[in-house]
Amino acid sequence: MRLLRALEAHFERAILATILFALVAILAAQVVFRYIVGSPLVWSEELARYLLVWCTFIGVSLAVREGRNISVDLLPVLCGTRWLRAFAVLALLGSGLFFALMVWYSVPLTQRIAKIGQASPGLGIQMWLVYLAVPVGMGMALLRALQALWLLVRDGAVPGLDLTDEHAVIHEDV
Repeated sequence: MRLLRALEAHFERAILATILFALVAILAAQVVFRYIVGSPLVWSEELARYLLVWCTFIGVSLAVREGRNISVDLLPVLCGTRWLRAFAVLALLGSGLFFALMVWYSVPLTQRIAKIGQASPGLGIQMWLVYLAVPVGMGMALLRALQALWLLVRDGAVPGLDLTDEHAVIHEDV
């Protein structure tokens, strides 16, 4: 059980750390080969771009997990803490709908790219592997949004909001 909780808490971080480490290594190797060896790696820029795409979409899931996704907090600030949970539910439902639509429309696109058999120009890898980042990342984000919604309804915990943090507290009008 402890392993499952650790996996749940750090899954995206582990994937993102691995991708970022690979990105740094590839780009450092590119600099060394270009300026020291004098023969640049022709595939490094393309691989770095595709890894960055994967990093971006998995990063969305981490942002939802930690409650760090972009939000506009005008109404919660104007209405006060009484409405904070209602706005959080509304935001999670809206985000979840967006993530579900992204998965719904990206899966057929990825399947079409796989049927075509398109390959990347430099590496020759199948492009559906790059396009797969959208349904995987958005699917993970959808699961995290549902998880946050469940925790909000069950425990009343607003994701990403620590009421002991002076910057996160929404003050009531007196």
